Amino acid sequence: MLQKEKSDPTNRQLIIYCASLFLLSWCVQIAAIIITGSANSPEARSWLVITMLTPSVVTIAYLIVHPQLRIKLLWKPNWSIFRISFIAVLVPTITAFLVLLIIQQMGYGQSGWFHFSSTDIQISGGPFLLGIGTQSWLFFVANILITGVIYSLINGTVAIGEEFAWRGFLQGILIERLGTIKGIALLGFLWSMWHLPMLLDGYNFPETPLLGSFVIFPIQLIANSFFMGWLTLYSRSFIPAAIAHGAGNSIMEGIVSNINMDVPRIYEDLITLSVTVVIGLFFMFLLKRIK
Repeated sequence: MLQKEKSDPTNRQLIIYCASLFLLSWCVQIAAIIITGSANSPEARSWLVITMLTPSVVTIAYLIVHPQLRIKLLWKPNWSIFRISFIAVLVPTITAFLVLLIIQQMGYGQSGWFHFSSTDIQISGGPFLLGIGTQSWLFFVANILITGVIYSLINGTVAIGEEFAWRGFLQGILIERLGTIKGIALLGFLWSMWHLPMLLDGYNFPETPLLGSFVIFPIQLIANSFFMGWLTLYSRSFIPAAIAHGAGNSIMEGIVSNINMDVPRIYEDLITLSVTVVIGLFFMFLLKRIK
């Protein structure tokens, strides 16, 4: 019992930790906006990478000061990671194509990369590793999966900067205090607010920054946190969550951002939100089954 108490952060320690996460990240984001002029400018991309690294910087410093809390980390590699990592790539990829399918079926827009027919697919652009042009459905699926895996791994190395803190450390503490569902939901909300300065500057939601910052993005990241939380708890490591984060920032964002909309972008945002919530609810159900 004494060992358990020592390895649990006090409320004060937890507040200092979370406040430090926000303070450092918000300072970097605000500096990026002031120096580059816009969170959406090409010059701001390097600042975004720095921002993604700040949670790990804070967490490592925090664990140096409180070494007894290192037991809380879910980081060790294991064989489950290889199995779960495929799901970590597959779900964001399926999400992207579901969003694209709904938008095209409702007549809201068309993909700037793909033209689908019953026999083949024409790829007119994009960084697809097996090439572009006319492809059979089987070759197209292989192309998407291979490209998704590679880019998810590449982008996942940067996403480790966030996931080491969110899923690797903080998630477990919040689950212990609030329970699985409430803990992961709170983590998703904190994760969304951590992006706040750039969101308010129009990043992700250039047409509706207030609605995106305080409604769409929090709901989306809470739902996404159930998926990321399941990956972490099932594998006992934050690594699959980092890969999923990389998939969201690469293959999913690439496919969705290259949809040419014929209606305001809010339609795309709401469809993406709806698909994400449905998938999040599915993984929330699975989380309730994990002991």
